[in-house]
Amino acid sequence: MADTQTGRGARQTEGPIALLAFIALTALVLSIMALVVALANRNHIATGTTRSNVSGSEREWEINVSASQAKAGDVTFTIKNEGTIGHEFLIVKTDIAPGKIPIDGDHFSEDGIEVIDEIGEFAIGTTETLTVKLAPGKYQLVCNLPTHYGLGMFTGFEVTA
Repeated sequence: MADTQTGRGARQTEGPIALLAFIALTALVLSIMALVVALANRNHIATGTTRSNVSGSEREWEINVSASQAKAGDVTFTIKNEGTIGHEFLIVKTDIAPGKIPIDGDHFSEDGIEVIDEIGEFAIGTTETLTVKLAPGKYQLVCNLPTHYGLGMFTGFEVTA
């Protein structure tokens, strides 16, 4: 039975149990944090030359990619067309804000714009891969088929040194 005047007795075991619970919870939190960091860095593979692998998808009217930036060097984009129509995938180097390239009719003119490379229009349900050497700077990843860019098929991408 606990001594109600001194607070001793049954409560003495709470200290070691609480400490063990705190240690276990801290270990769990640190493990989860390490897993999050590992997953966030899974696209960056150091092999002498910097190489990044970015996966993503296109569908009406969006482009989704697994990373918003990569290190300068070879970058491989693996893009799936999850839409109901054909799409293309252009890598455009520009300081123009995403979605703000001036539209000329139903798409933007690729004259005067630095298109690094592209996956031409590809079929529904297919996946295409494109490897390019990218310099540091700001880019847009876009679909420039008629009306697609204006409807939201773009995302910003940055390459760091």
